[in-house]
Amino acid sequence: MKRILMTALIVGLAGGTATLAHEPGHEHGQPGPQAKVDAHGNASYGQPMPAGAAIPVTEAIAHSDKYLVGTHKIGGRIAKVCQNAGCWMVLGEGEKSARVMFTDNVVIPVDATGEAEVYGTLSVKVLDEATAKHLAEDAGLDPSKVVGESKEVRISASSVVLKPLT
Repeated sequence: MKRILMTALIVGLAGGTATLAHEPGHEHGQPGPQAKVDAHGNASYGQPMPAGAAIPVTEAIAHSDKYLVGTHKIGGRIAKVCQNAGCWMVLGEGEKSARVMFTDNVVIPVDATGEAEVYGTLSVKVLDEATAKHLAEDAGLDPSKVVGESKEVRISASSVVLKPLT
């Protein structure tokens, strides 16, 4: 049952307990800044995205010991978006996924799909049952199926670029 957060990677690394009231980017109902769209149709939110190639989210997860330190540009497929406010998204596929929590009051469209790049810090978070239920509800899942604590890979991102579907 703890696997209700199907998009979260369950790992055996230590992490802190998540508290939504204190998590940047998880304030529902807050208006976010407008996207800046470039000539290629990429929509940017938050701080300017640094130049350079993004690390695939699956690689960042597979080698998390290497990427838990510092700030990184990470890319992947959008698997889920907060359906209440667009205040978080999940990058990756299946159990090789990370939840991206946006800082600086950034929100993205709740119907965002395709590929995205983010710039932020990678961590592993322990979610208490109440937080896990809240996030399941935000994802449009049945929160009553969430039982107990779970762990997930988390990216706290200050920059987000949504790439158009091709």
